[in-house]
Amino acid sequence: MQGATIRGWLICAMMAVPAGAALGQSTSRADFEARAQALQSGEGMATSTPSFAGPRAGLGVTEFNCTIRPLRVVEVAAQINGVAETVLVRPGQQVRVGDPLVELDSEMTRADLRLAEARAANTATLEAARIRQAGAAEREARLKTALERRAISPAEYESAALELAMAEADILREEQALDMARLEADRAQLLVEKARVLAPVDGVVGEDLIDPGESASGRPLATLYVNQPLRVEAFVPAAALAGFVGAGGYAIAVNDDRAAPYPVTFDYAAQLADIASGTISVFFTLEAPDVLPGSKCQISVSRAPGEGTQ
Repeated sequence: MQGATIRGWLICAMMAVPAGAALGQSTSRADFEARAQALQSGEGMATSTPSFAGPRAGLGVTEFNCTIRPLRVVEVAAQINGVAETVLVRPGQQVRVGDPLVELDSEMTRADLRLAEARAANTATLEAARIRQAGAAEREARLKTALERRAISPAEYESAALELAMAEADILREEQALDMARLEADRAQLLVEKARVLAPVDGVVGEDLIDPGESASGRPLATLYVNQPLRVEAFVPAAALAGFVGAGGYAIAVNDDRAAPYPVTFDYAAQLADIASGTISVFFTLEAPDVLPGSKCQISVSRAPGEGTQ
């Protein structure tokens, strides 16, 4: 009785939601699972993979249209400006994370790298500053001894001390300049590496692929389709959503092949209903390497025994 009351309340609540209205917290996965738990404990809902016999066969199964899409579509962009020099992949090719996709023209960046490395390796000015500091330190020490013996005036010693301080400041300036040169070399090395664009995800290369000679500024270099797992989108009437998400199991028939259904896993539901059709999109994931995105499908839903019957 309690399960029937919960289910009735959910269905009435969904029928009261107008098309295009926000579902709010009622579409969270945790809430759906809680509803399914309540229905299962109240009416002993079936949890086996649904068949595709259809509702008229009296097996408590309902079908809805669905579509199969990539889980994600990733548009790969270059982190630096440049012109494509070499395209290393082709449309339809499977790539893994870290595989090279495109190489940009890096002639100028490599020249900048050589220049930065030369500056970072040039220590001649620093060595000269160190020699001047050593001479100034010896002179300051001699004059300090002479000042203690009252052989020179304080002004002469102060001049030597100032010369030593300036020599030490020159060393510090040159050391900082070398540090900056090394940082510039590191930056130039990074730009050279970024000219080789790598795949950020596992996926399939799409047809939208840059050609050699084209600028990489303001456009993707390649489009990657993440197909493992796939995403299944089912279009469910708003009034039927509560019963749909409380089902005991889901499976899809791909391209009308009902003899070999694929089980799918509930993911989430859209927050808004479609105004034109009065349906709400419910999303699932599908682990099926042999299924191609774009295939048409129907999703089958197990229902509680006795539901929909007199």
